[in-house]
Amino acid sequence: MTWLPKSVVCLSYYDRFRFRSDAFAALVLTLQTFPLAIAIAVATGVPPIYGVLCAAIAGLLASVFGDSKIRVTAPNVVFVAVASSIVAREGILALSLSTLSAGVLLVFFGAIGLGAGIRMLPRPVVVGFSTGIAVLVVSQQVPALLGIDSQIVADPVPRAALTLIRYPGQIEPHAIILVFSTLILIMACRRGRYIPTSLVAITTGALLVKFGHFPVHTIESLFGSDLMSFRMHLAGAFRLDLLGSILAQGFAIAVLVATESYQAMGLAAKLTGERFNSNGELFVQGGVNVACAFAGGLPTSGVSSHTFDNARLGAQTPIAGILQAVFLVVSLLLMAPLFRFIPMPVISVLILSSVFSMTNWKEVLQLIQVPRIEAAAWVATSLLTIATDLPIAIAVGMLIGVFLYIRKKPAILTKAAPGTSHNP
Repeated sequence: MTWLPKSVVCLSYYDRFRFRSDAFAALVLTLQTFPLAIAIAVATGVPPIYGVLCAAIAGLLASVFGDSKIRVTAPNVVFVAVASSIVAREGILALSLSTLSAGVLLVFFGAIGLGAGIRMLPRPVVVGFSTGIAVLVVSQQVPALLGIDSQIVADPVPRAALTLIRYPGQIEPHAIILVFSTLILIMACRRGRYIPTSLVAITTGALLVKFGHFPVHTIESLFGSDLMSFRMHLAGAFRLDLLGSILAQGFAIAVLVATESYQAMGLAAKLTGERFNSNGELFVQGGVNVACAFAGGLPTSGVSSHTFDNARLGAQTPIAGILQAVFLVVSLLLMAPLFRFIPMPVISVLILSSVFSMTNWKEVLQLIQVPRIEAAAWVATSLLTIATDLPIAIAVGMLIGVFLYIRKKPAILTKAAPGTSHNP
């Protein structure tokens, strides 16, 4: 089938009205996603500039070559657990190589037609991945929320428990003040349709640190004062000893990219009535992640919450995504002087807010009422994601998904081969 990106299709009827709608949606969405790109990068363990650059590149390429008018591709909080674990154990080079391998795998999956198969992954398994990842990300943010330490570690759940048990006396009161103030600000501004709550939160926090001299950990305390320097880590020497880990982590990232992107594309299709090509989406997301591997290494995918906001703000065509990439770069240049003052407790609150928005809690409650085998699959997948390395959890979870699919489709096993005769 001939591939024709939606950006090309929409040019045939583009006009000034649609441009105004796209520009407005892109501007407002940029103000909302810019702080989150910074927060995801910092929570992963890479400088904030990498998060913004990956968001700009992903948004640009996915909008130019993608099969949707409104789907938004960006760094996703769902990758924080696996990406931060890679950085803590093996460094940013390993993260870049893992993202590169994930991109190549996605292109390969699209070439052999695995798109439809990944889309049929049962919901208990997909929700199990999301639930387990949510627990990991929340656990990772506990020390920063309390103002104790901002160091990224590979095993966040034991460290969070240890922090609460051994270091309650080291909790920083100013960090608690920032956390509650940010939470109140987010809840108060949610009713405002066009208020960039996250941007207001990080700006307020940075000003309190700079002029109020709040003694809390900041981005500068984690990465140093040189936050605008960019280094292409893939230009370094390839380490053969990382090959096995890179391929395993790349496979896990590829599956998560596919599932998250299909959810975003499904939402976009529901909102606009358009159809999309499953394998084509894998090609696009694969190419986007290959490009992001050279721009900081953060994995990217379609993001359902951004896609919904893009539609709610009135975006008409992929031009909105292209303009958003431009606005992200402009925001990076304007906000760079404040980066080093942004408090880590505020970053953690933004991550937690994104995690709770990502997790479909209504669907989790519904899984309790489904047949016991499906509820067990959800629990098993969630526990595997929390207790084991994510590649192992993804592999076992996919096997559980295959079992559930076969159990629902017994005709697959009993269907006779072509040409086989049956006695009445």
